[in-house]
Amino acid sequence: MKGEDDFTDLFKSLPKDLQDELKKAVQESGATTAEEFLSEIFIGECPQCGSTNTKDCEDVPDIHDICIGLCKDCGYTWCLDCGRTVTKGSICEHHHICMKCRKKKDKFGDCDMLPWQCKKISTFKTLEGEDAIFHTCAWCTKRIAQDTEVFSLGAKARKGISLRRYRGSIIRLQLRHEDKVLAAIIPTPDSPAKKAGNDLLFVLCSEHCAKELRRALVKEKFTVV
Repeated sequence: MKGEDDFTDLFKSLPKDLQDELKKAVQESGATTAEEFLSEIFIGECPQCGSTNTKDCEDVPDIHDICIGLCKDCGYTWCLDCGRTVTKGSICEHHHICMKCRKKKDKFGDCDMLPWQCKKISTFKTLEGEDAIFHTCAWCTKRIAQDTEVFSLGAKARKGISLRRYRGSIIRLQLRHEDKVLAAIIPTPDSPAKKAGNDLLFVLCSEHCAKELRRALVKEKFTVV
């Protein structure tokens, strides 16, 4: 078939290392259809729950944006260009950052750098500096001054959600019932927080923020430890 011949010619024209990576991706993929495989390659896993049941939002009502990813398991939406969380009905924050940037742009408003390459907007490598997370309130996002009391709140993940791959790192958690995105620490198995029964750990600036976060987590069906 001509389509298959065209694909074969295109594949053979790719660099050897890229051919090897694509072969490896096919072998390791759990996809059963071409659509599922393309989703794994171009959309990837959900940044929030790790599910591979994802798609773009080109045909999703009220979004219609091919650059927004959607997790069909937990409902999380994120920007495929920069990795930021995107609240349904809004555009990604990186567009506002680009508009204010003074770098020379073409007639379409684009510079010569792709969003995921730009250090000003990309969140793919680190969502937040590890040092900053311990000095920023997860609820109100205010900076916590050095040598001041820091509060913490732990919670268990919702049933059916595995955070194994995020152990020892930081994730962003989008709340369904509030317009908030929380920075959460995923404890390692040997940490005191994990041994105390916590799957997630939040850093807070006050008892008030801890109380508000506890209320929100309960509403989201998390078990607060």
